[in-house]
Amino acid sequence: MMNTIATNLVRLCFLSPNPNQTRINIMITTIFKTDWATSKLPLRRLAVVTGTLAAILTMVMTPLHAENRKALIMLKAGTVIEISYASVEGGKEKQLMVDYLPKIKPIVANYGGKMLGNFRVTAVTGGEITPQMVVLYEWPSLKARDQMHADKAAKKLFPLRDDAMTFFKQAFYAVDKDTQLILHEDKTYEFFNAWTTFVAKVSLPAYFALSEAPKQKYGPPKFIASLRPLENAPKGSYVLAPDMAGIVEWNNTAAYFGLIADPGFKLVAPLLSASVSRLDMVHTKFAFTQ
Repeated sequence: MMNTIATNLVRLCFLSPNPNQTRINIMITTIFKTDWATSKLPLRRLAVVTGTLAAILTMVMTPLHAENRKALIMLKAGTVIEISYASVEGGKEKQLMVDYLPKIKPIVANYGGKMLGNFRVTAVTGGEITPQMVVLYEWPSLKARDQMHADKAAKKLFPLRDDAMTFFKQAFYAVDKDTQLILHEDKTYEFFNAWTTFVAKVSLPAYFALSEAPKQKYGPPKFIASLRPLENAPKGSYVLAPDMAGIVEWNNTAAYFGLIADPGFKLVAPLLSASVSRLDMVHTKFAFTQ
C-alpha cells in the first residue's frame, strides 16, 4: 500500500499544471482520500511515510539549479555619470521613495537624465564615507544637469530629499569608452574613490603587478569599470573630488578580508598605502526590482 501511495504522490506532483500551490493541494487531498489515513498504521511506520512525503515535497518544490538574476548597465562615453552616496533617516523612507522620487524622475527625464541603477551598501571597507545606498545617474552633459537643478518644479521637491537624508555625497565621472556592466545577484560590487600621492605614478603600477598573484586565490576580484573624475565637476562640500575611481566585482566581502589578511598580499600592501592619501571603499549589492 505504501508503495502505491508514494507512486501516486510522485505522479500527481509532476503532472500538476501549477508547480507550487496546486501540487501541495493535490498531495494533501490524496493523502486524506486514500485508505492510508484510516489504516491505523503503527506510529513508527506513519512517521516514516510522513518523512518520505516531506522529502518528496522538498524535491518537487526546490529547483535543481536556482538561477541568479543579472542586470545590464551601459556606461556611455561622452556622457556625465553622477554617483550619489546617501543614507536615509529612519522613518523617512516613504518621504523619499513616494513623495520625492516618482515626482522628480519625469523632471530629470525632461533634461535627458536617467537613473542607471541603485545599489544597497552591505559593508564599508575603508575611507571616510558611510552611505546606505549608491545610485548611478546618466546626464547628457553638466549643462543639462544644471538646467534641471534650476527647474522651478524640481526646486520645490529638493527640500523633501534633503530633509530625508542623514548623509549625502556626490561625484561626477566619465568613461573613455562605452562600458557594459553585467551585474549578478550573487556578486558584490565595490565602489572606490582614491586620492593619490606624488609617488603613485611609480608605486601604484608596482602594486597592481605584484598583487595579481595573491588576488588569484580570492576570486579573483575583477576591475569592471574605470571611472575618470571630471575636472570641471560642480564644487561644494557635498561633492567628492578623487583622483581616480572605479567599480570592482568580488565574489563576496569575505573574499576581500581574506585577501588583505593573506601573507603574500601583506608584502605588497605598503605600495598601495604609499600610493593613496585616502581610499574610500564601499561594498554593495545591486538592488533588483521585485
